[in-house]
Amino acid sequence: MNRLFVIGNGFDIAHGLPTKYSNFMEYLLTLTQKPQFIIGNYALLDSIAPQDQAKRRFYETMSKYIPEQDLWCSFEEALGYLDYEQIQEDNSCYFLDYADDNWRDSANHDFQYMIEQDLSFASEIPYYFRQWIITINMNTNILPIFPLNSFDTSDLFLNFNYTNTLENIYKIPSNNILYIHGNALRGDKLILGHHDTSLFQGKMLPSFNAAEEHGMYMESEDEDFRLQEAREIIKDYFRKTYKDTISIIKCNQLFFQSLTKIKEIIVIGHSLSNIDFDYFLEVKKFVVSTCRWHISYYSDVDLCNAQNFAQKLGLSFFDFFHL
Repeated sequence: MNRLFVIGNGFDIAHGLPTKYSNFMEYLLTLTQKPQFIIGNYALLDSIAPQDQAKRRFYETMSKYIPEQDLWCSFEEALGYLDYEQIQEDNSCYFLDYADDNWRDSANHDFQYMIEQDLSFASEIPYYFRQWIITINMNTNILPIFPLNSFDTSDLFLNFNYTNTLENIYKIPSNNILYIHGNALRGDKLILGHHDTSLFQGKMLPSFNAAEEHGMYMESEDEDFRLQEAREIIKDYFRKTYKDTISIIKCNQLFFQSLTKIKEIIVIGHSLSNIDFDYFLEVKKFVVSTCRWHISYYSDVDLCNAQNFAQKLGLSFFDFFHL
């Protein structure tokens, strides 16, 4: 047991699997039943199957306050780009002045409730991500791109993917694989998210000044409790969409401690993003000091990223190969 393979999404993509975030968007927008009525370019919502209506609502809610150019390019990082100022501004019509003629008791909670509804998609992300991955795993016509004898039965695998590609194509024993973020078909909790703790710790979120924005008269200079509650709801969104790599490492400490005899690491198709950097630090801590790293790249940008990664991780023995 001298080799560790680190498997990223580029591994599945290289096998022809549609596992890009843009493919996730296509899944959310794909109809399972042909609409019965078309007006212009739009299908009537009532003619769409209920499950497709739910997917469409999830897509629209999620992309309402997260820039789509980021969401479908770097999904995890984009979850931290929520425009929390705009979401408060758009719902400020529910933030009534206490002297407003339309005041009612429910106005104590309407503003917060509407923000909570706009952010409800956060708890649905793992569900739709799982459903998408399951449809990908149904593809059984995948051909290997590496010789079947490329992997030894004693090799270990740190797998960042949610699919069964290693087991289905290369017959890797499941005991040799750590699905660090879960396996969709096993029913594991799927983990994904941003990595910015400042978004929900302390007072990093600026207060939304509804009185100033809308010329309201507030009897007290203290912040209205509705604004305080709204800010906590937004912070809770950032907590829900946070990938806690330190806790994940602790839960899988036995795997990392088993790497003490690893002399060679082959990284295939991993983006080497900062979100996952803690895992590589943990691997480096346990493998032998002379361990050699072979890191794949696809484009010139990837190669530059890999070079920066090797420098940041403080690697002494490494090389790069084109995937």
